[in-house]
Amino acid sequence: MYGKTLVNPDLNDFVPRIGFAFAPTHIFSIRGGFGTGYVHYMRAGSGDITAINAPQAQFAAVNQIAPTTTDHCSTPLPAQIIAMGTTTPTRYATAAQGFPAGLVTSFNPSTDNITWVPKNTRDSYVENYYLAVQRQITKNSLVDIAYVGNHGLKLQAFLNGNQRNIIDSPSSNTYTYSRPFANWPSDITEALNEANSNYNALEARYEQRMVAGLTLLNSFTWAHSLDNASASLEGNTPSQQDANNLKAEYAQSDYNLPIANITSLVYDLPFGRGRKFGQHLNPMVDGVLGGWEVSADNTAQAGTPFNLTYGPNSAQLASTQIVANYRGVNLYRPNRIPGVPLTQGRSVVASATTGYIQYINYKAVALPAIDNANGAVQPPFGNMSRNPGRTPPLYQTDLDFNKIFNTSKEGMKIEFRSEFYNIFNHSNLYLPSTISGTQGANASTGGLISSTFTPRVIQFGLKISY
Repeated sequence: MYGKTLVNPDLNDFVPRIGFAFAPTHIFSIRGGFGTGYVHYMRAGSGDITAINAPQAQFAAVNQIAPTTTDHCSTPLPAQIIAMGTTTPTRYATAAQGFPAGLVTSFNPSTDNITWVPKNTRDSYVENYYLAVQRQITKNSLVDIAYVGNHGLKLQAFLNGNQRNIIDSPSSNTYTYSRPFANWPSDITEALNEANSNYNALEARYEQRMVAGLTLLNSFTWAHSLDNASASLEGNTPSQQDANNLKAEYAQSDYNLPIANITSLVYDLPFGRGRKFGQHLNPMVDGVLGGWEVSADNTAQAGTPFNLTYGPNSAQLASTQIVANYRGVNLYRPNRIPGVPLTQGRSVVASATTGYIQYINYKAVALPAIDNANGAVQPPFGNMSRNPGRTPPLYQTDLDFNKIFNTSKEGMKIEFRSEFYNIFNHSNLYLPSTISGTQGANASTGGLISSTFTPRVIQFGLKISY
């Protein structure tokens, strides 16, 4: 079995689960449990699929020449396109027409980025645990308070397994580079199952089943999430700063929301036939004013954590072939000036013309120097933690007005829906941009918030049921 696989199977997976429920009275209960779950698949694109790898698989781009605006049919393709027929093809080339003669189709270790999954990789797993108490308040309402936690181990992280490291002499102006695999000249995307996470939360829920036409649910969460590998594709910090120091990546998760409160309700307005008021309305008036249902959702939560990065001088780059952060390119962070607030709030406008917000305080951020006093190139890694700040809080209220109309045709009903998303049109700010400036000095550009989440959206709909 081992001789037929590129990665040895993990034969140590053990998944214990235990739970209990206890009700000392008919209106009070206690529940708890613990369970372990393993992750056997990671959504990581080609980063952890060894078969999608050079020299069997390679990535290349063929540049095309677009047709001119005056003649969409006669613009010829570049001369280096290998024609499959006797005439020169025009417009865009297809795969059947061939490829440029100069396209590199052979494996080049000096320029190609390959992927690597260590042979003895262990499966990722998560330990989940919770303890909850429920108390019925009235006949149709209850309160639920719970502690919820989980611990992720051997989570997958992407890094440059052959990172170029600067070795310099502080007393001279000379420097050299070294790689962990000295006989391999380029970067290696390594899918390493050695990251971990911790999540702890206090959750409170109030639920009211229909009372006088009103159904209400309010959920409150007070939580803290830490990790050193939040996601491989979806997160805003999918790769590390320094592959040699994975511990320095341990900070608040990309999805860490310390406070979140969500209220949702559905209310049958008490007006119309069969309801408290207007039971004897004529059919025409009832068709317009009666039988309406209102539903609402209100979200109030902390802002989104963000990572603050910069681009170092080319002489300092630790990754020279990897370019995508989901394949393990180094995400360089600046230095943090202690005692100076990192963010300035949403009131500091960078430009009256654009309306962009200068969210990052330049005085709090310094870019690492390129070289020391002797002229020796320095490593580009700053001391700022991963995900050092977060955007302003998010507030959004969605509102729906719905009504079902009966028709003269038996079994046919028409449902009208009017939906108002972010009805108060609150500007919920998106993530700030990366920073830049002169290395060895404070940042002087970037750190702007130039976009928001979805503004107010109104839509209407009709559904016919028969």
